[in-house]
Amino acid sequence: MSIISIKNVSKNYGQKKVLDSVSLEIEKGEIFGLLGSNGAGKSTITKIILGLEKPTSGNIVYYEGRQINIKEKLTLVPQDIAAYKNFSVEKNLEFFASISGLSGDLKKNKINFLLNWLNLNEFRKTKTSFLSGGYQRLLNIAISLISDPEIIFLDEPTVGLDPLMRKMFWDKIKELRNQGKTIILTTHYMDEAQNLCTKIALLKKGKLLTIGKPIDLIREYGGIKVTVLKLTSMILDDDLPKIRAAINNRNVIVRDKYLFVPVEQEHGFEKIVALTQWLISRGYSIDYSTTKEPDLEDVFLQLTGEKMKTDN
Repeated sequence: MSIISIKNVSKNYGQKKVLDSVSLEIEKGEIFGLLGSNGAGKSTITKIILGLEKPTSGNIVYYEGRQINIKEKLTLVPQDIAAYKNFSVEKNLEFFASISGLSGDLKKNKINFLLNWLNLNEFRKTKTSFLSGGYQRLLNIAISLISDPEIIFLDEPTVGLDPLMRKMFWDKIKELRNQGKTIILTTHYMDEAQNLCTKIALLKKGKLLTIGKPIDLIREYGGIKVTVLKLTSMILDDDLPKIRAAINNRNVIVRDKYLFVPVEQEHGFEKIVALTQWLISRGYSIDYSTTKEPDLEDVFLQLTGEKMKTDN
């Protein structure tokens, strides 16, 4: 079921066009990634979906045109901390629960559930300003979920987090999807998008470049597997044509001490072994080797000509 249908949406600020005829469908239960570098239009399209901005042209249809109060279905988990720093964790949740119209046992049970589910229970009496950045982000999520929304926007949810907290966030985002929520995620981290998203829309300068499942985009645009060999010494310029001839591969690339060798489907392993033997016979020593599979970073680079972050 399509719950958000964006049809030919454009947005101008004066003479500047920040969205240019963007069309996409977001299905119920997806983790939908909006990807692009700064100025791609991610924030603008998010604001339009949330009703904070109006499109210059085009339209958005929610829940296939059913008559509903869309604002009750949506929530935004911002990158900045939305909690009151002088309130305790529990006091923040009580305050925002009251604003959402919760009271009595329903309010108490909802707060207790969120505190336990997000690993915040031991901090319930702790002043928010004393929490680490990661736990403040978890409190942000708790506050945003207090009204039990169906559609959750996550804006750069793991920026600046350590690897353990980042992994916890990934797990919680997947659990939200398992609870039937629809997640719309903006992120600069390609590994995050590849790990979490069921579908991705890639934007550049207000235009939609492509949309699809990560695995399908990688197959179409990610290129081929590459073996990287790092040597202990610089590779001589005169040896590059000899290296290519040794394994009958004209696409080998040299960068200082590194060799980048596209792995061919047929006899790929044998050719890497032959190259290794040739290098050793010429007096080169290999520091290490690794094989890089195509990934979402390669897709981004191929389609935009830009690089994005791959981890924190």
